[in-house]
Amino acid sequence: MTSVLIIRKSTNLEQYHQLYAQKLMPAKPEARYFEFLNRAHAEHYACLDKLKTTLQSLGVKITEASRTDEWPRGPFDFILAFGGDGTLITASYGIQDATPLIGIRSSSASVGFLCAADLENVETVMRQMVEGRLNFDLRHRLKARIQRVDGSVEVSRMAALNDFLFAATSPSVTSRYRIGVGDASELHKSSGIWIATATGSSAAIAAAGGQAMSSDDPRLQFMVRELYHREEDNLKLYTGLLNPEEVEFWIENQCPSAMLALDGEKWTVALRFGDRVSFVKSEPVRIARRS
Repeated sequence: MTSVLIIRKSTNLEQYHQLYAQKLMPAKPEARYFEFLNRAHAEHYACLDKLKTTLQSLGVKITEASRTDEWPRGPFDFILAFGGDGTLITASYGIQDATPLIGIRSSSASVGFLCAADLENVETVMRQMVEGRLNFDLRHRLKARIQRVDGSVEVSRMAALNDFLFAATSPSVTSRYRIGVGDASELHKSSGIWIATATGSSAAIAAAGGQAMSSDDPRLQFMVRELYHREEDNLKLYTGLLNPEEVEFWIENQCPSAMLALDGEKWTVALRFGDRVSFVKSEPVRIARRS
């Protein structure tokens, strides 16, 4: 019997009610936005009902968990991320083996760039899953290795599916650092640095002017944000692609206070002056391709 673990998100309406009950939301949203929240909530549960009904009809064993829960013990044949790209990215952190991951966009309120299914085709995709006809892409991931100025070493416990951002802790403060590619290095002043996987090349780094990469490309891409560049400095290390198994890419922090963020807000770590960050490949994850 095929077994699946469904990792699901709370709807925006449910999150709103929770914040409102905790008095963290000062007032009810305007009628138009409240209507949007209710519509997305209804779509979410209509899709969830269709997903479960389909899986039950196919004889699939279902286990469910919220994306904020600790995962139930497996093994599972497939992980289903039910929500959108954010839920899929969160679910990817729990995969340390070859278990395939299938994204399901639960409503029109969710972004589903990485999702293979939605309300319209979830029945078809689940049948393809059970029958072994679903196609998967191998998506590469990165971990950060932090060598502290005191000599200790830390490695991020999660692997980035999209990207890392290095920057000064305050967005209004200039990021100062030494950037290195192999033996070459430069001193920079900028707004920070994006370090992206091939999957993340279509996300934040693209908005900063980065280039699109094939989904199976094992290289990382880096791009400096808003570099302060005098002509006489002749700076060259402001963007590039490289294989981290062949060439080391590193950043030595020279800010009094800086941070490294993984996949947006998913994980952050404080950096002190002199801490050095490099990036290493992690185990890839298999993500279902939208047909």
